[in-house]
Amino acid sequence: MVTPVEAGKAIVGKRSGRLALGTALCALTVAVAPPLGFVHAPEAAAAPVQTADQLLARYQKLSQQAEQSAEAMHNAQIEYDKQRRIVADSKRASADAQQSLTASEKSLATLQQRFDAVVRASYMGRRTNDMYAVLTSDSPQTLLDQMSGLELVARRSAADLNELKTVRAQTVAKRTAADEAAARATQAVSDAERVRGDLQKQRVELQLQAAQIRVIYSSMTGKQLAALAGPKFDFDPRAVPRGTAPALVAVQAALTRIGDPYVWGATGPDSFDCSGLMVWAFKQAGKTLPRSSEAQNAAGTPVDRNNLQPGDLIIYYPDAHHVGMYVGEGYVIHASTFGVPVKVVPLDDAGPFSAARRY
Repeated sequence: MVTPVEAGKAIVGKRSGRLALGTALCALTVAVAPPLGFVHAPEAAAAPVQTADQLLARYQKLSQQAEQSAEAMHNAQIEYDKQRRIVADSKRASADAQQSLTASEKSLATLQQRFDAVVRASYMGRRTNDMYAVLTSDSPQTLLDQMSGLELVARRSAADLNELKTVRAQTVAKRTAADEAAARATQAVSDAERVRGDLQKQRVELQLQAAQIRVIYSSMTGKQLAALAGPKFDFDPRAVPRGTAPALVAVQAALTRIGDPYVWGATGPDSFDCSGLMVWAFKQAGKTLPRSSEAQNAAGTPVDRNNLQPGDLIIYYPDAHHVGMYVGEGYVIHASTFGVPVKVVPLDDAGPFSAARRY
């Protein structure tokens, strides 16, 4: 085998310059060739170049996944806040029940002392029973009066005691129920915290997805960006009826945000995600909507697609991860995805229709 040194010697030999150079190159090639029986590991294949359509499809898929992650985070926050309120209410109910129980126990103890006194008096031979009244009465009328009085006291005391025992039993049951509710709520908060922790990881994943989306977006050509934005539709906001009804006020408010950017988790006033736009618009009408599209789908009044009115919320996809607002004439306004501003589109262009809700 020719070594690199021998190849060098060939270069400075008696042959002509061009021939010597050719010989040297051949020698170097032989010198660096692997020995027989040795096989190089194959190099990693270069990533295939994506076509414009593939790049756009990947962008849209990542955008949908990011929106799902964002709406899941909203749902987790809603559930977490709900469980925290349940814990506070349950603890207050448990404390109130404890106070009621303590008061009942004091009253029961007081009444018990009174009955104990009656028992001791009877044992000592005082006027505490009908037989004593018979022996000591000097006339039938006195006997009746004494017996009536003793019977009245006995009935009253027995009624008080029975009532107090009933109240005490109810109070104990109430306290037990409140304690159980507090325990359940505490466990629910623990579960919510766990879920929230898991979703915090999803938030990190969302940030990574967002970074990928921005990178892809920045590499898109004008043609791809135009395809992402979709066609422009002529919709005159003046076609929407005006009025003081919350739904109409919300529509007019939403239409003022046309052109604002889409930002994950944003609720305005100058950037939005899909459910955030709904929340902001109805807030201008004095109404509070749930924060996530899924929660917005769970609330409100169901509306048939054939009976839509301006201000109705249109829920998209089976998992309800997207939402828009009906503005009339078959159009909706929505915040769709990163890189596409808030705009009005035909109802079915915003996604696959799932349901409609009226607030």
